[in-house]
Amino acid sequence: MNQYGRQRFQYDMTAFVVPMILVGLVFWALGITPFGSHNLLISDMGTQYVAWLTQFRHAITTGQFSFYSFSLSLGDNAFPLVAYYMLSPFNLLLFFFPANQVPLAITFIILLKVGTIGFSMSYYLRRVYHNTHWQNLIFSTIFSLSGFVATYFYDIMWLDALILLPLVILGLRRLVNNKGTVLYFFALWATIVTNYYLGYMTCLFALTYFVYFTIDQQAEKQSWKQWWQHNARAIKRFLITSVLSGVSTLFVLIPTLLGMLKTSKQSLSWQAFLPTPQFGLDAFAQLGLNAADYPQRLEHDPSIFVGSFALLLVLLFFLNKTITSHHKRTTGTLLAFLGLSMFLTLFNTIWHMMQQPNGFPFRDAYFFTFIVVISAYEAWQTDAFKQNRLVLRAALIALVMLAIGYLTAMIVQPIVRRWDDLANFYVSPKYWLIATGFIVCIAGLLVLYNNQHWRRLALSGIVLVTVFELSANFYFGLKPAQFGNQTIYQKNFTIEKNYFNKIRRASHAFYRVDNSNSLINAAFGETYNNYNDPLLFNSHGIDLYSSTLNESTRVMLNRLGFYSKNERRISSEGSTHLTNALFAVKYQLQMTPHDYDLIVHDHALPLGFAVNDKLLNVKLKGGAALENQNNVWQAITGRNVRYFKSVNVRRTGYEYKNKQYRYQLIIKPTATGTLYAYFPNVSVANANIHVNGTKKTTRLDVSTQAVLSLGHFKKGERVHINLTSKTPLTHLSQSLQTLDQQSFNQSLIDLHKSTFKLDQDWRPDHLQGTITATKKKPLLFLSIPKDNGWHAYVDGKQVSIDKVVGNLSAIKLTPGVHRVRLTYRAPGFRLGLIISLLSFALYLLSLWIRFRKRRGSV
Repeated sequence: MNQYGRQRFQYDMTAFVVPMILVGLVFWALGITPFGSHNLLISDMGTQYVAWLTQFRHAITTGQFSFYSFSLSLGDNAFPLVAYYMLSPFNLLLFFFPANQVPLAITFIILLKVGTIGFSMSYYLRRVYHNTHWQNLIFSTIFSLSGFVATYFYDIMWLDALILLPLVILGLRRLVNNKGTVLYFFALWATIVTNYYLGYMTCLFALTYFVYFTIDQQAEKQSWKQWWQHNARAIKRFLITSVLSGVSTLFVLIPTLLGMLKTSKQSLSWQAFLPTPQFGLDAFAQLGLNAADYPQRLEHDPSIFVGSFALLLVLLFFLNKTITSHHKRTTGTLLAFLGLSMFLTLFNTIWHMMQQPNGFPFRDAYFFTFIVVISAYEAWQTDAFKQNRLVLRAALIALVMLAIGYLTAMIVQPIVRRWDDLANFYVSPKYWLIATGFIVCIAGLLVLYNNQHWRRLALSGIVLVTVFELSANFYFGLKPAQFGNQTIYQKNFTIEKNYFNKIRRASHAFYRVDNSNSLINAAFGETYNNYNDPLLFNSHGIDLYSSTLNESTRVMLNRLGFYSKNERRISSEGSTHLTNALFAVKYQLQMTPHDYDLIVHDHALPLGFAVNDKLLNVKLKGGAALENQNNVWQAITGRNVRYFKSVNVRRTGYEYKNKQYRYQLIIKPTATGTLYAYFPNVSVANANIHVNGTKKTTRLDVSTQAVLSLGHFKKGERVHINLTSKTPLTHLSQSLQTLDQQSFNQSLIDLHKSTFKLDQDWRPDHLQGTITATKKKPLLFLSIPKDNGWHAYVDGKQVSIDKVVGNLSAIKLTPGVHRVRLTYRAPGFRLGLIISLLSFALYLLSLWIRFRKRRGSV
């Protein structure tokens, strides 16, 4: 390796290592694993990503990967989840860690990604500005530890887009300058594949930057017609390469789109397309230290923090005359456009794939940061700070902007925010003071830098102050988080996993588990509601918390009485003996660190069983959970029998106090069995229900409606109930019903006679077995959500699958014994793969043609 090669290697490695060391020091200061016992079981990282990555690791290491998963509530297409969260090559690091150390692996993944952001940015600076000055590393480090990274680093799937952005733009510049399209094609392709969401944003930014760059290269007095003529070929190259690169990712995009169309995200809100402002002058506070910390992660102004050094330089970029007016105008226009894209709701919605973000706002802010850092670098390269008076002017402007931001925040936020939310939004004056000190310090060092005798000392001071400021912003932003405990997590995860394995070894048939308590909760500093435990422990259940949750499945379960806080969550809270039988919930698991108690629901039916064809006509109504369950079971059995029976209700006390209706009831069940309560307009958490003096509680804080089990009672037994409600209650005999145990048990005996006997070698995407159908039960019911990806074969012949009970599956059969096979293929994957391969082949053909033309012209 020659001297230049060694210098370049040292340059690249330093750019990669420095951000890693700085973030590592922050993790060390906060005691985050591997530097302490804390881990990043916080926010969506703790509630979602750890579970999904653990499941992904399990699927790959065991060779059981499929595009369908029964760990996604009742079962769902896993492709959208995989496409959004799992396709980063950094996830390969998971395979070097055991399952109970996935949070530790995630820490290393974050460190590597932050370091790689620094490397790719330094590579961009080296290739565009043709130097390996070590000062470049200041700017690459600023980008890798910018406000966006400090605020959203635990949304690890987004960091790949920041790694690839400098490569996309470098490739774009090479394309415009007719130096090849390969880098742009593959960098854009990789951005879309690793995370299609930010990949979509990158496509918009690439178009924006292409317009900016070609205009920026335009001569001062060049007409638009001349500009068009000059850039016609570049425009053609850009459009063709962009389209071919994008189309080559359709193997990801088509199946993902078809899957996401089944979520709640398919609906558009007209309010999201209004030209209303998203923030005010308080956004200037984001230029200062810790203006958006962990408690504010769900709602804050754009995270555009770049540190005082870059802030002063970008101001000097526009103040200094060494940079041409044309370049200033085009760059200023680009920054204004990016700022306006965040400011106006209409533009912000377009950038966020036609949906306003549900928490974690302004996910496109890193584009603005990228241009700011590049502009600051150009100001540094052109010595825009040579005049001390301009440095002082830039410092004054920066201080005024900070003052406006902090003062506005401190005055306006307490007014516009609810007082109980004030702590989450209030900007502390102490950080204003610290930010002011950093600006004054950097301005003084820039003035000192202009003195030849003090240049080296001043530059060292700039580096130290910048590094400290970036690290401090990262540290203070993360410090308020309630971290998890890695030691407890590893221990309790192992114990709980062993319990699930014992259940799995005991039965090879398909079943679902209601995990009524979880040991790993003790490892969380924040509230953990176990929605994704089925993914975490490779089991099957009903719960799920994901933006990819099938909306039809969620609505169906909600109408059957299950708790759904919002369109991203469904819980097993609200189950009954009947729904346990319907959904093959055979086990209920209760654990302690030393033992476990496994309750077997003998009433649970298997995954499929023969039912009456009346089920094809059942429609679920909103706000009628117990009635819906009764109608479903009547249709399944083909018998006009009331399985849920009303109770005799006598109201012995009533009062309205403190905006609450308080009821005292005495009821008498008209059948022996479990008594259930369902009030569609009552928050279970606030109902304060007492039965015979004992308060009924739920595992989750059920903030909306759900079916609640009140206990098992005999026919005619007196039951005292006290409850409160914010709304008056009517039709109490319908809201309180008993599942007639005798009638229900008799129906189960009959249904167990003709069940779908699943082969033991079943896989999530391949199910086969035998079933006997009769004239009275000519329908095979499957507790599998209806999905176009499922293909059914009866005795080797393909048949259609009907939708029943809102969003479940059924297959029509003739009387007799049948062999049934179901296979799953992710809808759109084959089509997308074929189109992607054709597009990629076309691109290779275009490269070959271009190569032949160049070779022929030599």
